[in-house]
Amino acid sequence: MLWILTFATSFLMLASLYLALAERGAARSRLTVDRVGRVLGAGASPEVVESILRETQSDLGSLLSGAAKRYPALRKLELMLYRAGQPMTLARLLGLSVGVTLAGAALGSLLGFGPLPALLGAGPFLWVRRAKNRRMKAFDDGFPAALGLFSRALRAGHSMNSALQTVGTELPDPVGPEFALVAREISLGLSPAVALANLQARMDAHDLPVFVTAVLVQLETGGNLAETLDNLAEVIRSRMLFHGKVKALTAQSMMSANILVVVPFAIFLMMRFINPKFLEPMLASEVGRMMIGLAGVLTVLGWWVCRRVARVDT
Repeated sequence: MLWILTFATSFLMLASLYLALAERGAARSRLTVDRVGRVLGAGASPEVVESILRETQSDLGSLLSGAAKRYPALRKLELMLYRAGQPMTLARLLGLSVGVTLAGAALGSLLGFGPLPALLGAGPFLWVRRAKNRRMKAFDDGFPAALGLFSRALRAGHSMNSALQTVGTELPDPVGPEFALVAREISLGLSPAVALANLQARMDAHDLPVFVTAVLVQLETGGNLAETLDNLAEVIRSRMLFHGKVKALTAQSMMSANILVVVPFAIFLMMRFINPKFLEPMLASEVGRMMIGLAGVLTVLGWWVCRRVARVDT
């Protein structure tokens, strides 16, 4: 009963705090829209003002907040949210994690699992990290096509900014919007070196540093940038083909690792619900709980070893 009251109180406090912060943020957004509307004139509608704000607002503006400046860990989390392409803010992510932690702790106390289910609070971070890895992989997969289109635009006589805008218009997310953002930054006055450095900082892509270096060298010394980009795109495609073959050959080891980590926990939960008295002697003794914890650690360690053995750096 105490755990239920604690969970309910904590949930109400967090919900009240979240609603207060959300209302404050909405009020601040309305004031910003009103100020921009006054600058543009009386003929500007709120929809037009909001559209202009969306077009000119930096996606990484939240990184300039005071908290992110004081705590680099918060900056890394916000950057991970940006790379994941999630509209969730850092405050919502942390609030969701705290709520899941409290819910897991209360559920574990009611079901007799102890505080172990509170580890579910790490689930939102793992979900965002997985979304970030998936989006960065999509960027890597679409990067050769972006290089080819960029090279063809340069051969057709377009300027660098126009070629970047062409890539941003023709290709889907995440490659297209990122190149369009680079073109927008250059058109607003940033130098190409700074805009490309910003792109490299935003995206955790394997081949992006080579592309940025090639463009910067071409800006400094001159040369045939289109041919360099074609060669780079061909190398990236060859490596992606080799990586796909390696992934197909190691798929069995990857599946074995996933089964290894899922089956023991699934059997434990199934026995807990089918016949709770069967596991009662182990859960009631300190030695039994230590054995369960050790078995869990060794299971996760075995999963990690299998994944490391099956992974080939390409």
